[in-house]
Amino acid sequence: MESFRFDSAIDGATIQAYVWPAAGRPRAVVSISHGAAEHALRYERFALALNAVGIEVWANDHRGHGQSPGPEGLGDFGEGGWLALVADMGQLIDLARKAQPDTPVILFGHSMGSFAAQEFCLDGSERIDAVILSGSTALEVPGEDGSAPAGGFNASLEPTRTEYDWLSRDEAEVDKYIVDTLCGFETLGWRGTRSLWDPTRLADAEALRNIRSDLPVLLVAGERDPINNDLKGLHLLEQRWRDAGVKRIDTQYYEGGRHEMLNEINRDEVTDNIINWLNDILQNPS
Repeated sequence: MESFRFDSAIDGATIQAYVWPAAGRPRAVVSISHGAAEHALRYERFALALNAVGIEVWANDHRGHGQSPGPEGLGDFGEGGWLALVADMGQLIDLARKAQPDTPVILFGHSMGSFAAQEFCLDGSERIDAVILSGSTALEVPGEDGSAPAGGFNASLEPTRTEYDWLSRDEAEVDKYIVDTLCGFETLGWRGTRSLWDPTRLADAEALRNIRSDLPVLLVAGERDPINNDLKGLHLLEQRWRDAGVKRIDTQYYEGGRHEMLNEINRDEVTDNIINWLNDILQNPS
């Protein structure tokens, strides 16, 4: 794994980034956009699995996360706010394309990163060759502002061992998250939250029609993920994108799975299925 830093084109914020190179010339690049209160290095196991099949992986610690803290530390997105986070993600994609010209680039977004990916697709779908949305939903589900359901994210899973059981059924993975000092900070600073959970544009039919119709889309989720409210949020998201003209939307939903399918007890199956989907779109481009 190689690490580097770049300055945000929006406000000059310093962003930490990583590359997991594939041996030889990669047949594709996957750019990872991680979730809230975590960081890019949590995806190393997934990155190495992609490397093993000839896919290079790029990822950055979003502003206010990991090794890219804001002026007020973790959770502070800086003056640029949410839209700057989305722009940083696009800037990383452009850097990957420059480093690997004429190579397909697939955007993988998890949770908060999937919302950033949704936003990016409204204006930038021509800059990527496919998108994978993991642990995603339509933002107004389950709460109108994207907040936790009544009783918190663990409510539907009681009795629980920790406050983070909703992430995975694998206790070891939950414990790794808890002891990681770069994970689990409780709130995002006001500069992070002021536009973070605004679902208006992501639900706007006219804006959604900007997504190119031939963009391959994969939705990956656990059926017990409280973020998607028994998959209702994902069904709504899928219908909106289909109504907007997106032709190929595939789904990989897992019975009993929780929020982090890449860290679930069946993570090898999940990873293999994602790789199989990637192989299909790379061999049969739209």
